[in-house]
Amino acid sequence: MKQTDSLNKLCQIKDKNERACEIVKFFVSEYESHRGVFKNRINAEDHILENTTDKEKSLFLFYIIQLDYATKSQRLYKEAKKLWASGKKYYIPQIILKMSDIDLKSLLKSYLSPRYINEAVKRWNLNSKKLINEYNSNPINIFKLSNDAKKIENAIREFRGFGPKIGNFFFRAMVNTFDFKLKNINKVTQPVDRHDIRLSFEWGLIDSKDINKKNITKVKEIWQEACDNADKSWLIFDRAMWVWGSLLN
Repeated sequence: MKQTDSLNKLCQIKDKNERACEIVKFFVSEYESHRGVFKNRINAEDHILENTTDKEKSLFLFYIIQLDYATKSQRLYKEAKKLWASGKKYYIPQIILKMSDIDLKSLLKSYLSPRYINEAVKRWNLNSKKLINEYNSNPINIFKLSNDAKKIENAIREFRGFGPKIGNFFFRAMVNTFDFKLKNINKVTQPVDRHDIRLSFEWGLIDSKDINKKNITKVKEIWQEACDNADKSWLIFDRAMWVWGSLLN
């Protein structure tokens, strides 16, 4: 049976809570088994470069994820690899801060093409300063502050642009990449984007596909409860949702 047929069958479950729970179980199982569209899984974590140190991996995620807004994600990560190949130095905060705004803007435009270039420059500058001053230039140190996931989430939110979507996306990518053992991970909600809202609507779990605060909050609540009921990690379910939403729709 095709994955779409299996999913359509689950969407016939009348009780919405049970439906969401079964969808979580289905997606996590398919994703972890590398079946169907999940055979070649494409997430931020899957773009980690080979032959790099842990610090280099964390810097790659830190700088690229903060630009993962209002842009095509697959293109962003493809170009991010090209930038890495041209010189790892462009992912070192001290080097970034030595560049003029004009040079940094030119670099970002040439490789990463973020839609809001001035905001991108501001983020890389301000977040580089904070990373140097408070975390010894290493994003991994953010996750050494505490073993409480909520405290880590709060620390991430202090960086410019690391809100509920980008911040929690970075949290997910770092925990999945480095297998940090944190308590209260289920109290950190998964990042919600247009794919999550659209799919939740298509599956009959919310009343509209409008991207607004009400739907964002509702979708977070639905999947947090569903993951808890299914006893599955949202860190994996969110990866599966992203792949499904971006490749099939």
